[in-house]
Amino acid sequence: MKYEHEEIKKKVNIAIDILFKNDSFLLRYQVNERSITHKLAVYLQILFPEWHVDCEYNRKMFNITKMLKSIKGCSEQKKTDKIYPDIIVHMRATNDNLLVIETKKGEEDDPCDIRKLELFTEKFTEKGRGYEYEWGLFIKFLKTEKPSLTWFKDGKKYEPAV
Repeated sequence: MKYEHEEIKKKVNIAIDILFKNDSFLLRYQVNERSITHKLAVYLQILFPEWHVDCEYNRKMFNITKMLKSIKGCSEQKKTDKIYPDIIVHMRATNDNLLVIETKKGEEDDPCDIRKLELFTEKFTEKGRGYEYEWGLFIKFLKTEKPSLTWFKDGKKYEPAV
């Protein structure tokens, strides 16, 4: 099932609202990012029942490790092109990739996460070369304040037409 951007945005915002209602402890006390993304993925799965919602899913199709060429070295910590997206909404073992989400806690944007979202949403002329997620989303959590959301489409930040 395909979704328009407004419907995806609405579902993501509902999932974030549920996260704040049920799990504000995780945000308030800045627990590990994986704990936060796990709970957010649980709520997204409810809202996208016909899709698979996975955390740190590291496969493309069946046996191929997820990799993004040129992501290695984007920071001191990134020593390989292997990647583990925080959350993805997709159909396992297919090329149906709806949404990829990267998250951070605190004030700083992560340039590697931003670059990953650009690469994940890039459109390629050669089928099978990339991941071609329909949408990418960077969520910056600031404790119990409403998080900032930056959307990506076609390899760049998405700026809706006004």
